[in-house]
Amino acid sequence: MSKRNRYSAALLWRLVRSTADLQGFLSNKEKQELDDQYQQYKRAGPEEKKVSSLQLRAILSKRRPLLPAVMGILGTVAWIALLIFHSAKYPQKELLRFYLFQPLLLAAFAPFSLYLLDNLERKLYFRLDARPSSLFVSLLGFTALTMLLASINQDLPFARSPDRFHLTLLVIGVAIAPLFEEIAFRQWLPSKIGLDPHWAGHAISALVFTVLHIPTTLDPEMATYYYLCGATLSLLRIQTDSLLWPFLAHAAANVSMVLAG
Repeated sequence: MSKRNRYSAALLWRLVRSTADLQGFLSNKEKQELDDQYQQYKRAGPEEKKVSSLQLRAILSKRRPLLPAVMGILGTVAWIALLIFHSAKYPQKELLRFYLFQPLLLAAFAPFSLYLLDNLERKLYFRLDARPSSLFVSLLGFTALTMLLASINQDLPFARSPDRFHLTLLVIGVAIAPLFEEIAFRQWLPSKIGLDPHWAGHAISALVFTVLHIPTTLDPEMATYYYLCGATLSLLRIQTDSLLWPFLAHAAANVSMVLAG
């Protein structure tokens, strides 16, 4: 069996290994060999990964799904309509609108960000991995994020007792926007720099993540907290080999902070 075929088999096994019905078909030695091949795949170069991914993609799916595009278009239209409505109903709340509609815009674009991943990556990085180690690390990541976000002192216009309408919009925004951020900053950008696990790429990505959180990052102390948030999510991405857990931890921490405030 060629190296690329072994990589494809290892990737496919990674996707289905949690299925109980399949466990009995392979011996422990065979399972270990597939796990070892997956580790070799992670250390392979970008070109080798691309070829293996294309080979398996031809088996799993030949077309990209249309649903993310439809959801992205509908979300963008809804964002524009909501912005027009808010500007007409609350013309004096420009600062509130600025902070409120930023996460909502990322939430609207979140479905489009799925196209930054190929079919294999979407299946691989958004699989439900319920291993105790992943659950434990994700809980630690959520706790660390919550503590860091609580330390970020933002005197935002909706920080105190927002009405139900604005609170609902804010929760929707901060809950969905992390999908865009995790794909962009914990997979797409880091993967362009170095080899897996892309330590340098994640370090640079966390810096970009920090810079984009303006004007808060004009304060060096707040910038440090944001960089630590990005680094925490990168470590969670690496430890779980997943984007699902970083997204859930990020979204849960954001929503917790909004509701607690």
